[in-house]
Amino acid sequence: MREGLYEIHFHTVHGAGTGIIYAAGGRLRGGNSAFTFIGNYQDKGDTISAKVSTRRYNPDPAFKALFGLEGVTLALNGRVDGDSYDFEGSALQLPGVSFRAHLNRVSD
Repeated sequence: MREGLYEIHFHTVHGAGTGIIYAAGGRLRGGNSAFTFIGNYQDKGDTISAKVSTRRYNPDPAFKALFGLEGVTLALNGRVDGDSYDFEGSALQLPGVSFRAHLNRVSD
């Protein structure tokens, strides 16, 4: 995965959200208005595997949790498309709920 800052757009059957995430040295760090995103990734040739945990830091109830839980760990597989990446997976806590994310590279 090319190192840098990415905008992220994600969704499940329960809703959608956006945020930012920075990829560097196998680590992912980011967040949005209510949650942090912290995880790791591994390049596997044409695909990328990632595990990302979310944690609420903003107690404002107007910001709903996408999975209905205050924090989840996502297991994801992705593929590159130019400077963008598409990921699919699910939360370990709710394995039947599909999660999709699209990352667009913003800068180094």
